[in-house]
Amino acid sequence: MNDDFGTTAPQGRKVRAGQFGAGRGGNSMTRQEQKAVKELSAMISKNIKVIAKEHGFKVVSDCAYKVLGDFLYEVFLSAPPVRRGTAIRAVVSTKPCVIDNVFWDVYEMGEVARKKPFSFHITAAHSPSAHIIEEMELPVPTVDAATLVMNEAFCRFNKSIQDHHSRCSTVSDFKAEILHDTAPAARLNVVLCEIAEGNFHQAMLLAEKELENEPYGLFNTVTDGGIKSIYDYVKEFCQKKQ
Repeated sequence: MNDDFGTTAPQGRKVRAGQFGAGRGGNSMTRQEQKAVKELSAMISKNIKVIAKEHGFKVVSDCAYKVLGDFLYEVFLSAPPVRRGTAIRAVVSTKPCVIDNVFWDVYEMGEVARKKPFSFHITAAHSPSAHIIEEMELPVPTVDAATLVMNEAFCRFNKSIQDHHSRCSTVSDFKAEILHDTAPAARLNVVLCEIAEGNFHQAMLLAEKELENEPYGLFNTVTDGGIKSIYDYVKEFCQKKQ
Protein backbone atom coordinates (compact mmCIF):
# COMPACT_ATOMS: atom_id res chain seq x y z
CA MET A 1 0.00 0.00 0.00
CA ASN A 2 1.24 3.48 -0.82
CA ASP A 3 1.77 5.52 2.33
CA ASP A 4 3.52 8.66 1.13
CA PHE A 5 0.85 11.26 1.84
CA GLY A 6 2.87 14.45 1.89
CA THR A 7 1.82 17.58 0.08
CA THR A 8 4.78 17.94 -2.28
CA ALA A 9 3.44 17.66 -5.82
CA PRO A 10 4.78 14.88 -8.04
CA GLN A 11 5.37 15.28 -11.76
CA GLY A 12 2.08 16.11 -13.47
CA ARG A 13 0.37 17.49 -10.37
CA LYS A 14 -1.14 20.91 -10.82
CA VAL A 15 0.96 23.93 -9.91
CA ARG A 16 -0.90 26.37 -7.75
CA ALA A 17 -1.08 29.99 -8.73
CA GLY A 18 1.84 31.78 -7.17
CA GLN A 19 4.25 28.85 -7.42
CA PHE A 20 5.56 29.98 -10.77
CA GLY A 21 8.87 31.80 -11.11
CA ALA A 22 9.22 35.50 -11.69
CA GLY A 23 8.52 35.10 -15.38
CA ARG A 24 9.72 37.26 -18.19
CA GLY A 25 11.43 40.29 -16.82
CA GLY A 26 10.94 39.15 -13.23
CA ASN A 27 14.64 39.01 -12.46
CA SER A 28 15.04 42.71 -13.28
CA MET A 29 12.58 43.95 -10.66
CA THR A 30 13.65 46.89 -8.57
CA ARG A 31 13.66 46.60 -4.80
CA GLN A 32 10.51 48.70 -4.70
CA GLU A 33 8.77 46.35 -7.13
CA GLN A 34 9.91 43.32 -5.13
CA LYS A 35 8.51 44.97 -2.01
CA ALA A 36 5.21 45.64 -3.78
CA VAL A 37 4.87 41.98 -4.78
CA LYS A 38 5.71 40.84 -1.26
CA GLU A 39 3.20 43.25 0.30
CA LEU A 40 0.44 42.23 -2.10
CA SER A 41 1.11 38.53 -1.45
CA ALA A 42 0.96 39.17 2.29
CA MET A 43 -2.31 41.09 1.89
CA ILE A 44 -3.85 38.18 -0.04
CA SER A 45 -2.81 35.65 2.60
CA LYS A 46 -3.99 37.91 5.41
CA ASN A 47 -7.45 38.55 4.01
CA ILE A 48 -8.42 35.51 1.96
CA LYS A 49 -9.92 33.52 4.82
CA VAL A 50 -12.26 36.30 5.94
CA ILE A 51 -13.24 37.41 2.44
CA ALA A 52 -13.74 33.87 1.15
CA LYS A 53 -15.96 33.01 4.13
CA GLU A 54 -18.17 36.03 3.38
CA HIS A 55 -18.80 34.56 -0.06
CA GLY A 56 -19.52 31.01 1.10
CA PHE A 57 -16.03 29.52 0.70
CA LYS A 58 -13.77 27.73 3.14
CA VAL A 59 -9.98 28.05 3.09
CA VAL A 60 -7.22 25.50 3.59
CA SER A 61 -3.55 26.01 2.71
CA ASP A 62 -4.39 29.38 1.11
CA CYS A 63 -6.88 27.66 -1.20
CA ALA A 64 -10.46 28.90 -1.11
CA TYR A 65 -12.94 26.18 -1.93
CA LYS A 66 -16.57 25.22 -1.96
CA VAL A 67 -18.48 22.07 -2.81
CA LEU A 68 -21.56 21.92 -5.01
CA GLY A 69 -23.04 18.46 -5.20
CA ASP A 70 -20.01 16.19 -5.65
CA PHE A 71 -17.93 18.90 -7.31
CA LEU A 72 -15.03 20.58 -5.54
CA TYR A 73 -14.34 24.13 -6.73
CA GLU A 74 -10.96 25.64 -5.86
CA VAL A 75 -9.78 29.25 -6.12
CA PHE A 76 -6.11 30.20 -5.94
CA LEU A 77 -5.02 33.83 -5.70
CA SER A 78 -1.47 35.10 -6.12
CA ALA A 79 0.58 38.19 -6.85
CA PRO A 80 2.52 37.25 -10.01
CA PRO A 81 6.02 38.77 -9.85
CA VAL A 82 5.88 39.61 -13.55
CA ARG A 83 3.13 42.16 -12.71
CA ARG A 84 5.30 43.79 -10.05
CA GLY A 85 2.57 44.07 -7.44
CA THR A 86 -0.05 45.68 -9.71
CA ALA A 87 -2.34 42.69 -10.23
CA ILE A 88 -3.81 39.61 -8.57
CA ARG A 89 -3.88 36.41 -10.58
CA ALA A 90 -6.83 34.10 -10.00
CA VAL A 91 -7.31 30.50 -11.08
CA VAL A 92 -10.65 28.71 -10.64
CA SER A 93 -10.68 24.95 -11.09
CA THR A 94 -12.91 21.97 -10.39
CA LYS A 95 -13.22 18.20 -10.28
CA PRO A 96 -15.79 15.71 -9.01
CA CYS A 97 -14.66 14.38 -5.64
CA VAL A 98 -15.48 10.85 -6.73
CA ILE A 99 -12.45 10.75 -9.05
CA ASP A 100 -10.24 11.47 -6.05
CA ASN A 101 -11.77 8.48 -4.29
CA VAL A 102 -11.33 6.33 -7.38
CA PHE A 103 -7.70 7.42 -7.72
CA TRP A 104 -6.92 6.62 -4.11
CA ASP A 105 -8.51 3.18 -4.40
CA VAL A 106 -6.64 2.47 -7.64
CA TYR A 107 -3.34 3.73 -6.22
CA GLU A 108 -3.83 1.62 -3.08
CA MET A 109 -4.31 4.65 -0.86
CA GLY A 110 -8.02 4.22 -0.21
CA GLU A 111 -7.85 2.78 3.28
CA VAL A 112 -5.77 5.67 4.61
CA ALA A 113 -7.41 8.39 2.50
CA ARG A 114 -10.87 7.57 3.85
CA LYS A 115 -9.63 8.38 7.36
CA LYS A 116 -8.46 11.83 6.32
CA PRO A 117 -10.54 15.03 6.67
CA PHE A 118 -12.23 16.48 3.57
CA SER A 119 -9.34 18.92 3.16
CA PHE A 120 -7.28 15.95 1.95
CA HIS A 121 -9.01 16.43 -1.42
CA ILE A 122 -7.08 19.71 -1.62
CA THR A 123 -3.83 19.12 0.24
CA ALA A 124 -2.95 15.60 -0.90
CA ALA A 125 0.09 15.40 -3.15
CA HIS A 126 -1.22 12.21 -4.69
CA SER A 127 -4.57 13.12 -6.20
CA PRO A 128 -5.94 14.03 -9.63
CA SER A 129 -5.51 17.59 -10.86
CA ALA A 130 -8.54 19.84 -10.93
CA HIS A 131 -9.62 21.18 -14.32
CA ILE A 132 -9.17 24.93 -14.79
CA ILE A 133 -12.42 26.62 -15.78
CA GLU A 134 -11.32 30.25 -15.51
CA GLU A 135 -8.14 32.29 -15.22
CA MET A 136 -8.00 36.03 -14.79
CA GLU A 137 -5.79 38.92 -13.77
CA LEU A 138 -7.33 41.60 -11.60
CA PRO A 139 -5.68 45.04 -11.60
CA VAL A 140 -4.76 46.32 -8.15
CA PRO A 141 -4.00 50.07 -8.20
CA THR A 142 -2.59 50.03 -4.65
CA VAL A 143 -1.97 47.41 -2.00
CA ASP A 144 -4.67 49.01 0.12
CA ALA A 145 -7.16 48.34 -2.68
CA ALA A 146 -6.48 44.59 -2.59
CA THR A 147 -9.33 43.83 -0.19
CA LEU A 148 -11.88 45.54 -2.41
CA VAL A 149 -10.51 43.80 -5.50
CA MET A 150 -10.66 40.42 -3.76
CA ASN A 151 -14.26 41.01 -2.71
CA GLU A 152 -15.27 41.86 -6.26
CA ALA A 153 -13.33 38.86 -7.53
CA PHE A 154 -15.16 36.42 -5.27
CA CYS A 155 -18.46 37.73 -6.60
CA ARG A 156 -17.21 36.84 -10.08
CA PHE A 157 -15.97 33.46 -8.90
CA ASN A 158 -19.38 32.57 -7.48
CA LYS A 159 -21.08 33.44 -10.75
CA SER A 160 -18.54 31.44 -12.78
CA ILE A 161 -18.92 28.46 -10.46
CA GLN A 162 -22.72 28.56 -10.55
CA ASP A 163 -22.70 28.87 -14.33
CA HIS A 164 -20.31 25.94 -14.63
CA HIS A 165 -22.24 23.73 -12.23
CA SER A 166 -25.48 24.42 -14.10
CA ARG A 167 -24.04 22.66 -17.16
CA CYS A 168 -21.56 20.27 -15.51
CA SER A 169 -22.85 18.46 -12.44
CA THR A 170 -22.16 14.77 -13.12
CA VAL A 171 -19.12 12.63 -13.81
CA SER A 172 -20.39 12.17 -17.36
CA ASP A 173 -20.60 15.95 -17.84
CA PHE A 174 -17.08 16.38 -16.51
CA LYS A 175 -15.71 13.64 -18.74
CA ALA A 176 -17.29 15.25 -21.79
CA GLU A 177 -15.80 18.62 -20.83
CA ILE A 178 -12.23 17.32 -20.62
CA LEU A 179 -12.43 14.55 -23.23
CA HIS A 180 -10.49 16.42 -25.91
CA ASP A 181 -7.94 17.96 -23.56
CA THR A 182 -4.59 16.39 -24.49
CA ALA A 183 -2.79 17.27 -21.24
CA PRO A 184 -1.59 14.19 -19.32
CA ALA A 185 -3.54 15.18 -16.19
CA ALA A 186 -6.77 15.49 -18.19
CA ARG A 187 -6.22 12.12 -19.88
CA LEU A 188 -5.82 10.51 -16.47
CA ASN A 189 -9.00 12.17 -15.27
CA VAL A 190 -10.89 10.69 -18.23
CA VAL A 191 -9.70 7.22 -17.21
CA LEU A 192 -10.79 7.85 -13.62
CA CYS A 193 -14.20 9.00 -14.86
CA GLU A 194 -14.57 5.76 -16.83
CA ILE A 195 -13.84 3.77 -13.68
CA ALA A 196 -16.26 5.89 -11.65
CA GLU A 197 -18.95 5.09 -14.22
CA GLY A 198 -18.15 1.38 -14.08
CA ASN A 199 -16.63 1.28 -17.56
CA PHE A 200 -13.71 -0.90 -16.51
CA HIS A 201 -12.98 -2.34 -19.95
CA GLN A 202 -12.77 1.12 -21.51
CA ALA A 203 -10.55 2.32 -18.67
CA MET A 204 -8.21 -0.63 -19.31
CA LEU A 205 -8.00 0.15 -23.01
CA LEU A 206 -7.13 3.76 -22.27
CA ALA A 207 -4.56 2.69 -19.68
CA GLU A 208 -2.91 0.32 -22.16
CA LYS A 209 -2.71 3.13 -24.72
CA GLU A 210 -1.07 5.43 -22.15
CA LEU A 211 1.46 2.74 -21.24
CA GLU A 212 2.37 2.33 -24.90
CA ASN A 213 2.84 6.05 -25.50
CA GLU A 214 4.20 7.33 -22.19
CA PRO A 215 4.76 4.54 -19.69
CA TYR A 216 6.22 6.66 -16.88
CA GLY A 217 4.22 9.88 -16.84
CA LEU A 218 2.46 11.40 -13.85
CA PHE A 219 2.31 9.14 -10.77
CA ASN A 220 4.86 6.35 -10.46
CA THR A 221 6.00 4.02 -7.70
CA VAL A 222 9.34 2.23 -7.40
CA THR A 223 8.73 -1.42 -6.61
CA ASP A 224 10.90 -4.52 -6.37
CA GLY A 225 9.86 -5.27 -9.94
CA GLY A 226 10.78 -1.82 -11.23
CA ILE A 227 8.86 1.38 -11.84
CA LYS A 228 5.09 1.00 -11.67
CA SER A 229 2.93 3.61 -13.39
CA ILE A 230 -0.51 4.76 -12.28
CA TYR A 231 -1.76 3.06 -15.44
CA ASP A 232 -0.32 -0.26 -14.28
CA TYR A 233 -2.39 0.21 -11.14
CA VAL A 234 -5.42 1.04 -13.29
CA LYS A 235 -5.06 -2.19 -15.27
CA GLU A 236 -4.72 -4.30 -12.13
CA PHE A 237 -7.70 -2.57 -10.49
CA CYS A 238 -9.95 -2.98 -13.53
CA GLN A 239 -8.98 -6.61 -14.08
CA LYS A 240 -10.18 -7.37 -10.56
CA LYS A 241 -13.46 -5.54 -11.18
CA GLN A 242 -14.35 -7.31 -14.42
